[in-house]
Amino acid sequence: MPERKRIKLIYVVIVVGGAALVCLWLHLSMHGIVIRYGIRFYRGLRNAVYGAGAVISLAVTALYAAGLVRQKRWQAARDRETARDEVQRQERMQEQEKHKEVLSVSKKMDSQKIRDLLTEYAAQKWNTLAQPLMQLKLQLDMMDEHQEKLSHLLDINGADALASTEDMLDRVEQYLCKNVRKVINYLDVAENDEEKDVRLVQEKLSVCHEEGQKQLVQVQEFLFALAEFLNKQGEDDNSMELLDVYKSTILSSIEDGQRKDNA
Repeated sequence: MPERKRIKLIYVVIVVGGAALVCLWLHLSMHGIVIRYGIRFYRGLRNAVYGAGAVISLAVTALYAAGLVRQKRWQAARDRETARDEVQRQERMQEQEKHKEVLSVSKKMDSQKIRDLLTEYAAQKWNTLAQPLMQLKLQLDMMDEHQEKLSHLLDINGADALASTEDMLDRVEQYLCKNVRKVINYLDVAENDEEKDVRLVQEKLSVCHEEGQKQLVQVQEFLFALAEFLNKQGEDDNSMELLDVYKSTILSSIEDGQRKDNA
């Protein structure tokens, strides 16, 4: 029991116990008081003492009970606040872990989770830049569609020998994801109500979008070249050379971008 609560309880016991002792003394002294002062005086004194004792005892007990109620309410409010803080702490930790998992470069990045992050930022903290953020998401959507088109194209043509082209598009996807990751890192540290920060984020969004468009155009051209190659198998030997040129161009473009980032 807390010290203050114990002291209050002692006060209550002393007051109520004192009133009870006075009433007991008055009862035990009844004969002496009646003989000396008369029955009418005793009854008046008894009523006054009993009444005062009852009022004081009830008042002290009520105050103590009210204090207990306030203490319980305060403790309940504190417990709720502590629980709410703990929930918020857990949510922050989960959010940090989610960002850590999504943005980690130590393993293959998940394009869908990055798209979900872009949607989250566009709807919440950075809703003022929702349009450019959703444009980056759209680019990742298009990249996903290009990969599906490539897989379908190879499958229906039985072109297992060209399976390495899927690895190339995976590299393009990872390159785009890493570029978006850099933008998200700026979003995490920038303040959406600081004009300087907003301008910086807009610049990074523009650069990322421009590079993404460049890669998507090259991938689209590669898919058309691949379709042409598959259509001309055995007819035109130059189509394979053209396909290799597109592959080399795309991979060189990615490597150039990576070198610029490391420079």
